[in-house]
Amino acid sequence: MKRIFLPIEIKVREFHGKLLLALYAAERGFETILGGQIDLLERLHRLGRGIYLDKSTAITKREWFRLYRALGNHVAAWDEEGLVYLSDEVYHDTRMDPEAFEMVDLFFAWGPRQARTVLARYPGAADRVVAVGNPRADILRPELRGYCDERVAELRRKHGRTILINTNFALFNYIRGRERAHRIFAPYPLQRREELLKGWREFQRHGYEAFREAAVAVHDRFPEHTVVVRPAPAENIVPWQQLFEGKPRGLVSKEGNVVEWIRAADAVVQFNCTTGVEAFLLDVPVIAYRCVRSEVYETPLPISCSSEAATLDELVAELGLAVAAGGGVSGPAARRQKDRAVVAEHLSALGGPTSCERILDEVERRHFPERPYTLPSVPLVKRVWRAWLKVVRRPDPMDIRVRNAMFPGLTVGEARSVADNFSRQTGRFGTVRITAVGKNIVRVGPS
Repeated sequence: MKRIFLPIEIKVREFHGKLLLALYAAERGFETILGGQIDLLERLHRLGRGIYLDKSTAITKREWFRLYRALGNHVAAWDEEGLVYLSDEVYHDTRMDPEAFEMVDLFFAWGPRQARTVLARYPGAADRVVAVGNPRADILRPELRGYCDERVAELRRKHGRTILINTNFALFNYIRGRERAHRIFAPYPLQRREELLKGWREFQRHGYEAFREAAVAVHDRFPEHTVVVRPAPAENIVPWQQLFEGKPRGLVSKEGNVVEWIRAADAVVQFNCTTGVEAFLLDVPVIAYRCVRSEVYETPLPISCSSEAATLDELVAELGLAVAAGGGVSGPAARRQKDRAVVAEHLSALGGPTSCERILDEVERRHFPERPYTLPSVPLVKRVWRAWLKVVRRPDPMDIRVRNAMFPGLTVGEARSVADNFSRQTGRFGTVRITAVGKNIVRVGPS
């Protein structure tokens, strides 16, 4: 089976890594269908059979996995949020559904830690769970990160020296509004743990308020720098934009892959965030602003990758040291080696074969047979009725805005441009062909 389906939910987070996987796959003779999650779902029944590689095995995936399998596909998955999580219990209550997981033929873990978390609940799945890393981490490796050199240079020309502040407060500052934030986990078992959720929201509220104060203070105390606030994908960007009104050196942006912004920055400030790990692996000084502390709600991995500041004065002092050095590798070599060992426990494929290559090795080793097409035919009257409903139903304008913010579109030209950057960086992928399949969907395959 030489076809892979790769859906994208949040473009700035997933596109570059998944395109890189598609390029490696093309060299092995695979055809990869890459595109927006919703767009791909709508056309899946017309695209033949293959391996559908989804972004999680959460409870919300049950019905989709049944459909993919009924269409004759095998299902594989990784978890886009599987590198940094609060605890094993919270992870299973939000990211792993027994029924969805049972339908997955292969599960690609970020590293040994996540694999152990999964297998602790599903010990019989040892043949299906493999710790191979993630393509998002591949683009952090020294031999691949240069794919965005031109974009990094452009950001530096446009904004000068920058300090990047990554926020992570979606549970309090939700993109759909604060009222809807209380229903984020409504479909998940975690919803039953009311006290834990209440404490988590309060923890994020304190962090959100402290980061707003810190963003203004950093802007005022570092006049030679542009201060860039980058909210998490599911965060509401408006309050951050309002915070910087009238401040010419303040910028709020969700545009582009975070790797570009990290590499362009002299220093990064993070809160309980995967960007702490990404900045560490990119050799950019990163500070964990631990303005509020908790043994329950803080995640140890990003902290272990960072310098720490507990107060605003400490944060300013740490930033002062970082920008005085002009960015670049920080911290004693011995400590960085120790921290890298900690990261390796959570993230495979830091060296040797890339995560993309390891994923494809596992797919090829399994020799997936063709699955039967078992989806019942839809009577003509039902098909007409469904088409009519799509015309007369008015979608929620907020849903449309959020969907467009998460996935603003994809063109062949854009995919080709990024592929060319990877090709120049690696000396590979020059013969890969990229063509359009439909709106926001491209086919990446051998010439």
